[in-house]
Amino acid sequence: MIVKVLGIMDILMAFLLLLLHFEFGYWKIPLLISIYLIVKGCFFYRDVQSYADMFIGVYVWIIFAGLASLFDYILMIYLLQKGIASLM
Repeated sequence: MIVKVLGIMDILMAFLLLLLHFEFGYWKIPLLISIYLIVKGCFFYRDVQSYADMFIGVYVWIIFAGLASLFDYILMIYLLQKGIASLM
């Protein structure tokens, strides 16, 4: 049950990351994404994917500062595939 909820949240965070990439929204979106990913990374800190989640949580503020790039799509795809895999 908890794995499916975390999977849905990862898919939602990928969508919010897409919105942030196109500068749609305000400061609450990156705050929500970064807090969720960093806290989730801290809970499961022994897993390599948790370090990737924490990196994405920090990178969100770089996107918010206006430095969006094509690397953002890689992070979105990563979150999407992780979310879909946890739903299966």
